[in-house]
Amino acid sequence: MQLRKISRVLMVLAFFIASCSEKPEPQTLSLDKAQVTFNASAADQLIQVTANCSWSLAVTEGSDWLSVTPLQGQGSGTLTLTAKANTGADRTAAIKIYSAEKEVRVTVIQKEQEILYWTVSQLRALYKGVNVTVTEKVVVKATVISNYLKSDNGGLNNYTSLKAMVVSDGVAGIQLYCAEDNTTFRQGDKVEIQLKDQSLSVYNNGPLQVNGIPLANITKTGTETLVAKEISAAGLLTGNYESMYVAIPSVQVADQDLNKSFVTESAHTSIAMVAKTKETFDIFSSRYSSFKDITVPSGSGVLKGIASVYNRRYQISIAMVSDWEGLTDERFYTEPTFALPSTEKEVPGEAGQFTVSLAANVTWTVASSDPDNFAVSPASGSGSAPVTVTYTQNPSLSGSRTADIVFSTTDTDVLQKTVTLHITQSPFEALVSDPVHAWMELPVVLEQEAFAYISHMTSVKGKSVRNYAFWYDSQNRLSHWVAYPLYREIMGSGSRTDSWNYNPKVPKRYQPVLFYSFGSSNYDRGHQLPSADRLYSDDVNASTFYFTNLTAQNGSLNQNLWGNLEVYIRGWAQACDTVYVVTGAMIKTKENQNVDYVEDNNGNKVAVPKIYYKVLLKYKASQTENGGYSAIGFWYENRAYTAAYPTAADAKSVKDMETLTGFDFFHNLPDNTEEAVEASCKPGDWGLN
Repeated sequence: MQLRKISRVLMVLAFFIASCSEKPEPQTLSLDKAQVTFNASAADQLIQVTANCSWSLAVTEGSDWLSVTPLQGQGSGTLTLTAKANTGADRTAAIKIYSAEKEVRVTVIQKEQEILYWTVSQLRALYKGVNVTVTEKVVVKATVISNYLKSDNGGLNNYTSLKAMVVSDGVAGIQLYCAEDNTTFRQGDKVEIQLKDQSLSVYNNGPLQVNGIPLANITKTGTETLVAKEISAAGLLTGNYESMYVAIPSVQVADQDLNKSFVTESAHTSIAMVAKTKETFDIFSSRYSSFKDITVPSGSGVLKGIASVYNRRYQISIAMVSDWEGLTDERFYTEPTFALPSTEKEVPGEAGQFTVSLAANVTWTVASSDPDNFAVSPASGSGSAPVTVTYTQNPSLSGSRTADIVFSTTDTDVLQKTVTLHITQSPFEALVSDPVHAWMELPVVLEQEAFAYISHMTSVKGKSVRNYAFWYDSQNRLSHWVAYPLYREIMGSGSRTDSWNYNPKVPKRYQPVLFYSFGSSNYDRGHQLPSADRLYSDDVNASTFYFTNLTAQNGSLNQNLWGNLEVYIRGWAQACDTVYVVTGAMIKTKENQNVDYVEDNNGNKVAVPKIYYKVLLKYKASQTENGGYSAIGFWYENRAYTAAYPTAADAKSVKDMETLTGFDFFHNLPDNTEEAVEASCKPGDWGLN
């Protein structure tokens, strides 16, 4: 009995000893994935946590685009990983899940956005009436159908900006408005266009365009020949073919626009067209276009071009010079027609010619009232066949002369058997010099063949004052010098007008045509009288954009050293009463008598200056020396310079400048003052080191 009790005690004791020596259960923490991969889109993914303990979580890398919930837990559970959309390259994040004893990690990879090859139709469908940005990595394959390059680069220059081009994939088209001028991509180039982050917009109810796309986003992949898609005039007006190369049959120029050239009066021009089925639309031509002076064909037939729209008016933009060659058929009318759309024609005083076409579907003859001076050819025809009128130079410098071009028909169904075009020819416009005044800024003006002295006045605070004067070379189409006073009031604080235009005081035939820049990309339209020197009013600023004030100036010189010299001069004028300025452009030097030329917008040769100079006479009433006058000169070759600002080493005396240029400057100073001022050159007095 006693032994059994002892045995039971020993058993209980052994149980307690065993219980006290038992170790705690080990912690477990694991995941069902060690790596998670997302595509580029925003998305969620799940990870299963298996654990018998509490744990915490941290995103140790990539927390700017990856988030995880929950951040802590007890035992097993589910993690939700949320990735933002990836707009760049592949990226990686890291997650750490840990307990008191365990730690596991997950690597998260998000792939870069896949390239989406869209059609032009898909791209256009993204626009819903408000500006929209392409957020995905979209690439469109298309072909350039426009030819808006400059004429000297093989293009038609037929748009208002060189930044524009039009592409099409044959099913749809779209306009690209680039961040810089296109000088690279030509008509027929097959291209791939990267559109991510580019915006789609519509300007003034015009064509849908990709706005501000860098040229670097466009890659040439080949070439192909353009084929026009035949549509009806009614189809054009649906807008479904916008920015596509199309062919529209059975159309003709409207009667009221017969005999007009593609561009009239140096302005962007719309020529009205009418279809046999009565729909109307326009041919739009830029004033810069290479074919601007060609008369629009008067016949009917097929017209090709790029379909477009502007301010809700549908139009065709010429893509090739062959686009109008199909307009050769007789005009269509429902009844006998014999009329002139316009019965008056004005022509300039120099010799020339023009064409005129009837709105007609009958036979006719034509005769001139003055065949010696206004000849017509052919003498007969039918329908809208064009007649060429060739006229001689008007011998009068003051009086106009006139002639009648009379068309006649014997068609019995026509009531009015004759129609007359009345021509008025202006007097022959001579290049005439203005009277020369004793203005302080003027060099000595000597009469010279083919040269003219011209001056312009303006109004400041209601008072008539001189604006500037220039010595103009009509053969080389530039001013050899421009002279002007500069002071606070006339500088003003207005804005630049960019009103590029002819000088009204010089016959147009003697001026360069510079509505856009020179044929060579190296040359700017350099102002001799700077625009910023004349900001008092729009009128006076516009006068600095006259073609006679522009020269072919190296772009780097114009925009850097020369431009900064002009800034200095305005500062000097602000600090005194008046600075009298002569800006010169020399096309020859003593060492080099050859003249170099560049072409203007019409292909005319314009002399390129070899040297630019400025001669300055400063007047400060508070200065006693030399009656308040001091002078300085600057002389630069027409090239790029490494220096951005003029220095004292660039400065010359007026005497030196007279030797270099051959002109006599500031001769209206009193003789003793002139001699002292012109011999002295003190750059320090002008703030130059």
